[in-house]
Amino acid sequence: MKKNIRNILAVAALGFCASASAQNLNSAYFLDGYTYGHQLNPAKDYDRKGYVSFPLLGNINMGMTGNLSLTDVLMFNGNELTTYMNPNIPMEEALRGFSSSNFSHMNTRMDLLGFGFHAWGGFNTFNVSVRTNVAFNAPYELFEATKELANKDYDISGLGMDATAWAEIGFGHSRKVADAWRVGGKVKVLLAGARAMLDVDKAQLNLKAPDKWTLSADARAEVSVKGFGWGEMEHKEFKDGTPYEQIDFGNVGIENPGPNGWGLAFDLGAEWDLGEQGWLDGMKVSASLLDLGFLSWNETHVAYNMGKEVEFTGFNDIKVEDGPGVSVEKQSDDYADRFSSLVALQDGGVKSSANMLGATLNIGVEYQMPFYKKLSVGLLSTTRIQGRYSWNEERISATVSPLKWLEASVNLGFGSMGASFGWVANIHPKGFNLFVGMDHTVGTLSKQGIPLGNNTGVTIGINIPFGKSTM
Repeated sequence: MKKNIRNILAVAALGFCASASAQNLNSAYFLDGYTYGHQLNPAKDYDRKGYVSFPLLGNINMGMTGNLSLTDVLMFNGNELTTYMNPNIPMEEALRGFSSSNFSHMNTRMDLLGFGFHAWGGFNTFNVSVRTNVAFNAPYELFEATKELANKDYDISGLGMDATAWAEIGFGHSRKVADAWRVGGKVKVLLAGARAMLDVDKAQLNLKAPDKWTLSADARAEVSVKGFGWGEMEHKEFKDGTPYEQIDFGNVGIENPGPNGWGLAFDLGAEWDLGEQGWLDGMKVSASLLDLGFLSWNETHVAYNMGKEVEFTGFNDIKVEDGPGVSVEKQSDDYADRFSSLVALQDGGVKSSANMLGATLNIGVEYQMPFYKKLSVGLLSTTRIQGRYSWNEERISATVSPLKWLEASVNLGFGSMGASFGWVANIHPKGFNLFVGMDHTVGTLSKQGIPLGNNTGVTIGINIPFGKSTM
């Protein structure tokens, strides 16, 4: 029985390690010639007359961030790849990679079209982008329960997931408003694509009985996808014998998907040049608040848990790796079946809904070296504001611009996601721009090509600048 319990809980535990994440390329924050500096701070100027992004390849950003890595969950027992739940792996070793709150994020962006130009007293930008934002969170006791399974109660409250996809049309403008001040803003009209949310606010797992276990939870799920349906329900009974219909995630489906609402968001930013203020030559301070806005959904399917005790029995093992007759699709189906039984959700109907976007706050300080004007050092603080999925990171960088068309930066990051090394190279001679960078440099890969560290990512883009450098 307890071996079966371990597999059920592993559905949630393993899921939090599979997410990928990225944000804007923070390593490029202090580069004057970075085409997409306005996505980091809408007050930023551009060192050419303007640019046109290369369709689809102008700016591609993807990666992985969080404080939970694949190596926290998958381990080697001798030459055998196994999970932390393997009984041959000591408890202390198996759980040492987990913290009180274990999280993982995915924020991807692909710019389909974009351009920028100087006019109307400042710098103007336009972009059409497709974006996703995925966040997971899991408490320590989830992993402790899957490994230990002692005869006691476990509090696995705090399980959560929020995934959103949308399209964005943005218009930005920045200008100098005083000798030492530059401000900017961007308005973004949003086209709502899809959203899925799960919030397990309270969950108590009771393993005191030797031959059975029960779980009571306050859980809620919302799926905002046009044409979505839960499908056929599974007939179950609560511990007291009361019948109910439970959602079976294996039966969900989508017919005729499409846009499902709209939204509005703003980016705000400012830069203050202390040298032009007459205080400290070479020093600049800047700040920006990004994605301050909301999405409104026309069709949201709600599911909830009534909070009653549910008893589970009859679960089988799931293999970690593929083998004869064991496909990834089959494993995914097994995970979905077990997770649907774990949270025991009932259909709550359809409604309209709205949610705030996760906002990002950047605060930067840059100092130009007096002995070599083409070298500067900077400190960037980035804070993600998204409830239980919030995080913070500080990044110390050194940026050099030996030529007007060549810039590079290296940096060290630390914060909620641990330590990381970042870099970026930006080549932008007349008529051509190529940039590539990583906020979290890729480390060791598994034989399947999966990064074993908890943070990795890459941003790359090709664009067409016009005009000579003005900086």
